[in-house]
This record gives sequence, structure tokens and C-alpha cells, in this order.
Amino acid sequence: YDIIRTQAEKLQQSSEITRVRLKEMDLPDSILSLEGNVSIPADLKEDVEAVQISGGPAGLEAELQQLRDLNRVNQELLVQTEEMLQKEASEDAQFRTQFGSRWTRPQSSTLTKNIQDRLNLFAGNLKKAAASDALIERDVKESYPLMSILDRRPIESALPSISRPIMSLDGNEDAIVGALKQSLRQLESLGAQRAGLEDHLKEMKRKDDILPKLMAGVGAHDDLFRKEIAKYDPICAEIADNIVAQEQLLLQIQEQNAQFAAVFNLDDYKVARERCYKQIAAAVAKYQAIKKNMNDGLNFYVSLQDATGKIQQQCSDFIMTRNIQCREMIEDVQRKLAGFNLSSSSHTSTPRNSSVPPDQHSPSPPPHAPHAQSSYGAPPGGEPRPVYSQPESRPPYSQPYPTYGAPPQQPPYGAAHPGQYQQHPQQHQPPPGHDYGQPAYPGWRGPYYNGPQQQQQQPGPYPQAPYNAPGAYPPHQSNYYRPQ
Repeated sequence: YDIIRTQAEKLQQSSEITRVRLKEMDLPDSILSLEGNVSIPADLKEDVEAVQISGGPAGLEAELQQLRDLNRVNQELLVQTEEMLQKEASEDAQFRTQFGSRWTRPQSSTLTKNIQDRLNLFAGNLKKAAASDALIERDVKESYPLMSILDRRPIESALPSISRPIMSLDGNEDAIVGALKQSLRQLESLGAQRAGLEDHLKEMKRKDDILPKLMAGVGAHDDLFRKEIAKYDPICAEIADNIVAQEQLLLQIQEQNAQFAAVFNLDDYKVARERCYKQIAAAVAKYQAIKKNMNDGLNFYVSLQDATGKIQQQCSDFIMTRNIQCREMIEDVQRKLAGFNLSSSSHTSTPRNSSVPPDQHSPSPPPHAPHAQSSYGAPPGGEPRPVYSQPESRPPYSQPYPTYGAPPQQPPYGAAHPGQYQQHPQQHQPPPGHDYGQPAYPGWRGPYYNGPQQQQQQPGPYPQAPYNAPGAYPPHQSNYYRPQ
């Protein structure tokens, strides 16, 4: 077994020596390059193939356009959201100017401060992202000449090749190349012979079993061992001859390769080839860096678009709530104004005549007409009774107020209803201490409003909302936040 192991190690060492010596002489790559069959290192080839699969430098322009489109979409979402808030704030300011101190709900700017801060933060990040996109685009343009080599298919076509000398002194280039090729073929044959010898050693080891002969006890043990070892002498001689022949052939190849390198100027070719390898590696590194920056940009825009969409939905909910609150406050202000005007008309429509009894000069009130009087005190000549009954106790806005027939046409905001509620003076006033800082409609508790929860609003004969929430996407084509 020691003999088999020793001979196998000799064969393996001989094969390794051949591989190293050929690599030092750049064989057989230089011969293949002369014939047009060039190659690049395997790891570099894998990197180039990965770049080409992902689109290569020619595909970077499409990704740049994708970054531009995402930037534009995010800008438009921010603009649309900002315009929604501005419209609501403008209408709130208009009603505040119209109704003055009666318009008691909080200002829009107070309630939307957190949203505005987030929108401003998003806008600032979007401007920084646009600046980063511009840097990436400039990097692509400046580096494209370097990276363009990666678009060559196959990449080996970008490598230099060995060319024959323009002028030859003795015309023996073909003979030199032919002799070198012949020696390489012989070296290859020796390698195949070594592989066969190694397989033969393994087969002999598998079949050789000296134990049965030792158990039989035929002859002396020393003679038996010498006889068994002698069986390996022929293959050991073949292995030794193979190794010697390889050494001689490698020396011959070394001399032939020196002649080949001198005739075909291999030194310049090797320099050009190494320079091309470095250029390809640098192009791959630059492409990977640009690609990473683009992927970071795409991830940023997708995340920002999602966050802006959520903010926009919150703004829509907020505006819907403010619309309902605005409608209810307008109705309440108008009821107050209508009650004030009716009270004023009661003071002036029934003058008191001290010389004539009321029952002789005052016309009988029509059915269902209220008893007019000049003050909230008791009328002269009769028992005291109030003109306006007190509102019954009920939760604010829990049930719709009676319509008293068909609802009259709504006058302009702030004007009194002429003759409104003349037949039924028992107009419900809002309960004392009514606070318009409460939620816009009962039962709603928005994220930007901290009023107490109440019962859900019942439908009633309310006028239409003064404005509607903005429509859905597509975003407005606005220049807000657009980079100059």
C-alpha cells in the first residue's frame, strides 16, 4: 500500500508541475489567441454576464426615466394634498370673515399643523432626491464611455488578439507555431498516460489481497512479500519514464515558446490584454455602483409615494369632517339670526295704547299665531305667559328639528329669514353652553379633532354642503414643489 500511495503522489505532482509551467508561459492561451479564440478569467466573465442580464449600460437610460417619472408623481401628490388643505383653509377664513365672532370653531391652520409639517418634510426630501437623481444622471453620462465595453457580446470580442508580424526576416513563423503546437500535443498525451497509470494503480490496489496467501502458510513470509512487491515494478517504471519524458518535453516547449514570443511580440500583447481586463473590471464596478444608487432611489420614491398617499387620505377625511361641521354651524348661526330678527319684529309690530283696551283695538290673532308682546315680561291686562317656549331638553343634534312644513328658501348667509317661523314661534335654540369646538357631527372622532363622541347624526332637512371635497387622483398638474 505504501508503494501505491507513493506512485500516485508522483503522478499528481507531475500533473501539477505541468499546469503551473504552462500557465507561466501563457500556454495554450497565446496559441488560441493567435487563432482568434481569446478568453477572459472565469470570475470576470461571470460579472460581465450578470451586468448584461440586468440590461447593461444601454438599459440605464430607461431606469433614469423611471426615476424622473416617480419624482414627478410624488411631486403631484404633494401638490394635490397641499391644495386640498389650502382650499379648506380659504373657505374657513371666508366664513370666519362673514360671520365674525359667531364662527367659533378652531382655525384650519391650528388643526393641520402636524400635516403641514410632514408635507414640508416630504417636500424637502423630494428635492434632495431630485438632486441625487441629477448626480446619478451625470455619472451615467460621464461613465458611459468606460461602461460601453460591457455591451460587447460576447465580451471576448473586446479583447486584443495576437497578430502576425508585418515584416518577416526568414518567414519561419508558421514553422515555429507548428513545432510549438506539436510539443503541446505530446505533453497532452503524456498527461493522458498518467491518468491511465493512476487508474491502473487503483485497480491493482483493489484486487491485491495478500492475507489468504499468508493464511495458507505456503513458503516463507519474506519471499512472499518480495514476490508481491515485484508485481508493481513494471507500473513504477512506466510512471518514472512518464515523469522523465515530461521534464524533457517541458524544457523543449520553453525554448519553442521563447521563439514564438519573440516573433509575435507577446510582451506587448500581454500588456494590452491586462489593460483590457482592468478596463472591464472597472466598468463592472462603476455599473454596479450606479445600479445600487438607482435602486436606492426607486425604493425611496415608492416609500414616499405610499406615505404621501396615506397623508392624502387623512386630509380627505379631515376635510369631509370640516365640511359637515361647517354646514351645521351655518345652520345654527342662521337659526340664531332668524330668532333675533323675529324678536325685533315682535317689539315693533304691536304698539301699546293706554287709552284703548287691548281687546277692542287689537285684532284677534289668527289661529296658531303667537301672542305678540313688547317684552319678555307679562303683557298688560292678562296673565303672564312667555312668547317663546323654552327648548325641551334633548341631546344636541340627536334628532332633526321639525320642519314646520316645507322648508323655506335659504337666504344668503347672515341675512334674516323674512317672516320665518311666524306660525310656530317655539323655535328650538341650541342648548346653553353649546361648544363649536366639538366634533363636526355626532359619533365621529377624527385623528385631528379631540371632541367628545356623540350619537350618530340623523338625516334632516339640512341645506347642501357649501363645498365638496376634492375629487380623486389623478393629481393636479401644478408647479408646486417642482424643482426650478
